[in-house]
Amino acid sequence: MSDRLLAAACLLLFWTLAGCAKPGDACSDTPGSCADKASHLVCVKQKYVLETCKGAGGCTDDKSLVCDNSKADVGDGCGHFGSRACSTDGTKELRCLDGKFAVEWSCRGGCTLDESNNPKCTPTGEPGDVCRADSIVCDGSQKIQLACADGKLVAQRTCHGALGCQTVPGGGVRCDRTQALEGEDCRDEGSGACDMSKKNVLVCQGGHFRTQMHCLGPVGCELPGNYSVRCDKSIVEIGEACDEGGSVSCSPDGKQVKCDDGKFVIDKKWKPAKGETCSARYRQSKETEKFEAR
Repeated sequence: MSDRLLAAACLLLFWTLAGCAKPGDACSDTPGSCADKASHLVCVKQKYVLETCKGAGGCTDDKSLVCDNSKADVGDGCGHFGSRACSTDGTKELRCLDGKFAVEWSCRGGCTLDESNNPKCTPTGEPGDVCRADSIVCDGSQKIQLACADGKLVAQRTCHGALGCQTVPGGGVRCDRTQALEGEDCRDEGSGACDMSKKNVLVCQGGHFRTQMHCLGPVGCELPGNYSVRCDKSIVEIGEACDEGGSVSCSPDGKQVKCDDGKFVIDKKWKPAKGETCSARYRQSKETEKFEAR
């Protein structure tokens, strides 16, 4: 047999074998033809996987094989680890893991494709949803940060601040922890938050927010916008606990008080002029829990 005939016979044998191949068969290369208009075989870890091509372009092999897998269903085969797709119903973004498309996360407003056929998705979810390991998203109310635990989304922390929970494409989460509820869970020991009335400062103690400072001054509990809360303590009750020795403030009836031995007492050295009332401006600040992105 001539070299030319031998080459032709080998090529015919290759296409015959490839055409008879099925998912799960051993392989060493990916065939260059479509199995049908919506799929083709791809060699993944020396095993054939049937990669679906449910995007508008389908599967074409006129000159070279092109598979449009920008859309898929959960469990569909895929050949490129980490590749992304929109679910065919438009509700989720999928990612190729171990030769199959799996849920990455649900999409607020739906999953759409950009001009380059890449998914555009604002991640969201609800407790109990299937999720990718280590992912974090906001819930539908945009008030709770959810985290993936054992393949399901669970509530991780609340976001009671004015900005709530914000999720950007790609999975970055910004949870506004500048406000909190008495007794709710926290994780950064010593971090602070305003209560919902903005009249008190809560501090994380033993895994829960507890009221630590009353902000009786006219400004109450301030949010200066630099990952901190600031308590207006220009007015304090006599006998109130304090931890900054020598700090000066005013009592509700206009007398000057100072922090002495862990509590505010009347400042006996203060000699007001006739009719003068105290006008000390005393503030205390606490850092808040930081935003998180992953």
